[in-house]
Amino acid sequence: MTRLRRAALGAAVAVAVLAGVELALVALEAIGGRPLRLDPLPGPAPVDVLCPSGDAHWVLCPDQGAAYERVRPERFARVPTRPRVVVVGESFVYGLGLDAPEALPAQLGAALGPGVEVLNFGRCGTYAGRLLPVVGAAIPARADLVVLAIGNNEHTMTTFFTGPAARHPLFAWRLLSALGQWRLFGLVARLSGAGAPAVESIDAPPLRLDDPVDQAVYSARRRPPDLRLFPDGLAGREVTRRLEEEQRLKEQIFAGHLRRMVRGLRGAGVEVVLATLPWDLRARPTLSGTLAADEAPVRAAHAALRAAPDAPDGPVTRAAIDALLTADPSVAAGWAARGDAAFADGDSAAAVDAWRRAADHDLVPDATPRINAEIAAVAAAEGVPLVGLHALSDTAVGDPGRLWMDKVHTNAEGARVLAAALAPAVAAALADAP
Repeated sequence: MTRLRRAALGAAVAVAVLAGVELALVALEAIGGRPLRLDPLPGPAPVDVLCPSGDAHWVLCPDQGAAYERVRPERFARVPTRPRVVVVGESFVYGLGLDAPEALPAQLGAALGPGVEVLNFGRCGTYAGRLLPVVGAAIPARADLVVLAIGNNEHTMTTFFTGPAARHPLFAWRLLSALGQWRLFGLVARLSGAGAPAVESIDAPPLRLDDPVDQAVYSARRRPPDLRLFPDGLAGREVTRRLEEEQRLKEQIFAGHLRRMVRGLRGAGVEVVLATLPWDLRARPTLSGTLAADEAPVRAAHAALRAAPDAPDGPVTRAAIDALLTADPSVAAGWAARGDAAFADGDSAAAVDAWRRAADHDLVPDATPRINAEIAAVAAAEGVPLVGLHALSDTAVGDPGRLWMDKVHTNAEGARVLAAALAPAVAAALADAP
């Protein structure tokens, strides 16, 4: 027997053995009733989005689980009598802090006129994975078009992974995506203590982890984040590395969910309009971090910036900004201060660029430029209209209080401006609909 034949025979035997083990584990799983597979991202429990209201109407179902998932108690006909638009998103779409007529969907309806019905399917505090059934409900709700304005909460979810898997989240995700469907892999991973993906959850009880870096990463990812482990507002190199890597992972997962939403809707004959997200660029970063090999100079420069006078045109502050960004150009606080200084100089373009960099490096962000880049990429790849609502961020830097209530929630005037920006694209897409 040649060496090649022996190798082929050995490979065939190995495959047969592995297949036999896998079949045995399938039987064991069925007998024990305990799943052995490791899904890369376990989905949320199924929920009902539409509840019957009489014989001819739907109403958005009452809150599912935690109180943060509030819904507008809209009641609408099962069979629409005019073109129906559904707007899906988080609290930004829901209109947190606003009365229903002031929220973005109602103002979009006003902009489109009485010939179009616009429904608010916004849900507070949630994220793309949990919005999948909400988007799916637009199909039985007979939507002609769905506006997807989502992505504000992707980075502030509870950590996906715990244990050793959390120390290299991108690698763990890729490994699970490739091998997680095999029960043998799941069994070995559990027996080795590598840890399984944590189900995305905001209302789960907080974990107490033995490793201080694990605990710091997890605490920063809680919603709301627990920042007591960062009294100076600066995370160390290892915590920063892992949080930055996890942000890249969550952006990939978000893009996958968004593609799934778009394809599901279009496959059902529903038109789609995507929107990027605005936020108050002048809001301060929640947590800065450092990627510098030597943390000491970064921490010293960061402390000097925190101690410097508030006036951005003061020489001490300018020197502190330069020192911090020289020590580490990834520190969000340094970019936020540089944006303040540029704005004080009347250079709005440089200020906006610096504030966007600050948001990009914030370790506990809401909306970020990278999320908007993912939205734009999905729109281009899937051939759907895109409305750049992030332009509101640039135009409001001089007087954010005119349009913003807080970092990501607009007031009634801000919602009106955004509705006016959305209306032409929505009207054009409705006109092209079958």
